[in-house]
Amino acid sequence: MQHRAGFGQWLRALRGTRGLTQEELAEASGSSVRTIREMERGRVRTPQRRTVALLADALGLAGVDRDRFVGLARAGHRPPPGPGGVAASPVVPSELPAAVPSLVGRQAELAVLAQLTSGVTDGSATTASVVVLHGPPGTGKSALAVAAGHRLGAAFTDGQLFLDLHGTAPTHTGPASGAFADGAFTDGTSAGGASAGRAFTGAAFAGSLDPAEALAGLLRSLGVPEEAIPGPPEQRGRLFRTLTRDRRLLIVADDAADEAQVRPLLPAARHCLTLVTSRRPLTGLTGAVRVTVGLLAPDAAWRLLASITGEDRLAADPTGTAELVELCGRLPLAIRVAGNRLASRPGWPVAQLVAQLADPRRRLTALTAGDLDVRAAFDVSYRRLGATVAGVFRRASLVPGAEFDAGLLASVTRVDVESAAAAAEDLVDAGLLLPRGDRYAFHGLTRIYARERLALEE
Repeated sequence: MQHRAGFGQWLRALRGTRGLTQEELAEASGSSVRTIREMERGRVRTPQRRTVALLADALGLAGVDRDRFVGLARAGHRPPPGPGGVAASPVVPSELPAAVPSLVGRQAELAVLAQLTSGVTDGSATTASVVVLHGPPGTGKSALAVAAGHRLGAAFTDGQLFLDLHGTAPTHTGPASGAFADGAFTDGTSAGGASAGRAFTGAAFAGSLDPAEALAGLLRSLGVPEEAIPGPPEQRGRLFRTLTRDRRLLIVADDAADEAQVRPLLPAARHCLTLVTSRRPLTGLTGAVRVTVGLLAPDAAWRLLASITGEDRLAADPTGTAELVELCGRLPLAIRVAGNRLASRPGWPVAQLVAQLADPRRRLTALTAGDLDVRAAFDVSYRRLGATVAGVFRRASLVPGAEFDAGLLASVTRVDVESAAAAAEDLVDAGLLLPRGDRYAFHGLTRIYARERLALEE
């Protein structure tokens, strides 16, 4: 059933704002719980005038609010007239951004999400489902969430909601000294990008979206008038959970900073699915399903590159293409940047870009195309590190070999083994180190970035 912005929804919103249960409102107004339930569900088209007046008294309505409440009750469940007196159709939110034109190599992750969707829509799920798509910078978590939303959205008949939480937006000065001058606000989308040879200088940053503001946006999307949105955050949360109780909704919460930002935004209804993207696994979210979004397989990386440049161009130099994919570390963001650079230079052979990327000192600078910037994606995670962890990250780039343990890390970073191990785990959570059992490893591009920071800051 599609919910309309009529008397029933208005009654439910007001009751939620006051923090009243249906039983409490029934007792205060002298009505029955069944009557209130049926009115909120829109099954009572024209409530009795005396009942409406008693409800208005119980809700403490006066003035304009009372007049509107009574007027909606008289109008029944019909939506208000639109332009020219034609009845407006109920609006089901459909807020997902456009999907990327080519999503490859994510069949396993999409299969997990499809299975969870089946559990939500067929009623076998007992609670609202929460999925955390997490992974290092540039792995395409946002693209995966949006693509999955478009593929699965039809199962959620009451709509799809989208929130950009700006969790990686800068909020403080850099980890060692000074603030970052430029920043990225989503995986790979920068506000300017920082060059390797420039220290970060002071700037003010907006920071992540406050949960209370996020809740207000969700309530607006669900048809709650501005004047009915409660002030206190906890009341907004109660109202949001009330309004979503009987709905089938898909919610995409993109770029979450931490668990505290996400928790208030989770519906309690078992027919809702929430997809959260974050660089961190958000282990504090109880009951969430976690899906790691990692590097692409070599064949998937090739297909992604071909979708941008054209298959014939890559087939002309398969050896160079394979080398290009590895120089990009099979990181989706880096491959998209490389593909866009080749697409914008139709006269370049693949070997020309390979030659530019071959020098590690130039690689991150070359992996920039418009506002897609691999270095900026790493900047976002780095600037949120504490000073000690940032120092461990920089000096870890001096460790020889592909993998290392906490003992070797401690020997080159000048901290004790326990502190080195704790810092390494923080770096894994931030997506700047890769776990290898009880050992750790750099992604090739991240090691280059760490060495740049070491040269600049030490």
